[in-house]
Amino acid sequence: MTRQVRAIGGPAAVVAGLHRWIDGHDAHVQAAVWLLLAHEVWPRRTEFVAACVNHSPDGGWWIDFRAARIAFDNGRFDAASSTELAVLDLAITLGTDRFRFRAMGPGNARAVATAVAHAVGADR
Repeated sequence: MTRQVRAIGGPAAVVAGLHRWIDGHDAHVQAAVWLLLAHEVWPRRTEFVAACVNHSPDGGWWIDFRAARIAFDNGRFDAASSTELAVLDLAITLGTDRFRFRAMGPGNARAVATAVAHAVGADR
């Protein structure tokens, strides 16, 4: 069972704050946060919020993707399901721009998107 966030304002505040945070952000960060928000699990898990979600006095929320990677690699999220872990691992990879998508030309970007779509069966 997913543990719920005990953050200021609760899960709804975290979700709303992350939506605001990605406005105008780099595409790779937008994609990472969008994936986490669409999946709906991680912004509500206490261990995730405690490990890498930050809240400022002005009400802003943001994810420290480097802290998320360290926590992930150290097994802090191992109670999650394999699917939840796979989604988080991909989001962290996107958020840290591990594959340097920001520097990728449109042809290579399309090839990557097509390969991922095929891998998950979205092109069938």
